[in-house]
Amino acid sequence: MTAKAKSYKRGRTYAPEVRLAPGPRAMGDTGDGSYTTLFGYAWAAVLDRVERRFRLFQAQVPGEGPWALNDSRGPEVAVWVEVEAPPLPHPVEEVVHMGLAFDQAARHVVVYERQGEVWIRQWDPVSQSYVMRGPFPGVDPVVLNDAVVGYFPPDSDVLVWHLTPDRMSLVQRVQRHLYAIAHVVQTFAEPVVLDQAVALPYQIELLGSLVSALDATGYALRSELYPVYVHDTIGQAALVPPSEGAYIPVVIVQDLRTDLLGTATLSAPTTGTYIPIVIVLNMEDALGQAQLAAPTTGAYVPVVLIFDPGTDALGTASLAAPTTGSYALVVIVVDTTTRPGYTSPDVLGTATLSAPTTGAYEPA
Repeated sequence: MTAKAKSYKRGRTYAPEVRLAPGPRAMGDTGDGSYTTLFGYAWAAVLDRVERRFRLFQAQVPGEGPWALNDSRGPEVAVWVEVEAPPLPHPVEEVVHMGLAFDQAARHVVVYERQGEVWIRQWDPVSQSYVMRGPFPGVDPVVLNDAVVGYFPPDSDVLVWHLTPDRMSLVQRVQRHLYAIAHVVQTFAEPVVLDQAVALPYQIELLGSLVSALDATGYALRSELYPVYVHDTIGQAALVPPSEGAYIPVVIVQDLRTDLLGTATLSAPTTGTYIPIVIVLNMEDALGQAQLAAPTTGAYVPVVLIFDPGTDALGTASLAAPTTGSYALVVIVVDTTTRPGYTSPDVLGTATLSAPTTGAYEPA
């Protein structure tokens, strides 16, 4: 699988441009929304100077369909197949520095420079059509969906970077803001060019050169590290909020739908002037023991504990409300028989629900 392209030095030139990007199995098909579905296939955008139009291609295996990036046979088994795409609103001869990416809607995003302005085409889910964003004053745009960096589509976005017209500052625009806000991320001591955005594992790298030395690597900028999401089974979990403070709002959500957990301990703050707490424990899998301890002291301690054992057995459940406090408002919900869809009561080994034992005002 090869894509013919002419290499050339940067400058005032209109040589052909080819941009590669990972994308969906089919345009507009989000499937299950997973990373593999949305970014598991190879795409290419071409500024065709001969036919004078923008063209979009996908790598496909003859007789099989889209070629997956994780195909162990390698790219040699695939060929480029053109996919229908609407034309750009500007003549191809006026378009330079094109970039390609795909968003969460499984639609392509195209960025390019035209006469010192940056244009961005994206899919609008409201009008169900492609729309143009811009023009924004600037040069050398590049684009990347940071899902290919953090590998977590639900928390991803399409990012566009470009230089200001004087080439002295680097700005970033985000699709969730419709690219309208220019965030300055770097300033330079002399004019530069911006070549490309590279997806590294859990980090973005932007590469460029100094205008005064185009043949040398002038700079490489890297983002902060992206978070790593862990979805594996864990033996023990302990969630401990702050132990003290004048105002400590806390929300703890423990959702154990598919993983096994040996012991779960959720400890709320022990002291504080005002400590509102919400603890949600949703267990549809086996759990050996669960302990949910509310604050033991405080001037004002409202507590909400929601315990839903779902449809599985639970060995022991102990829910303890505050033991002291001048105002201790407690709400405890245990649902073992009335959850929608239940056909029979669930099995619960032992349930102990303790209301506050002392306090000046204690509705429980």
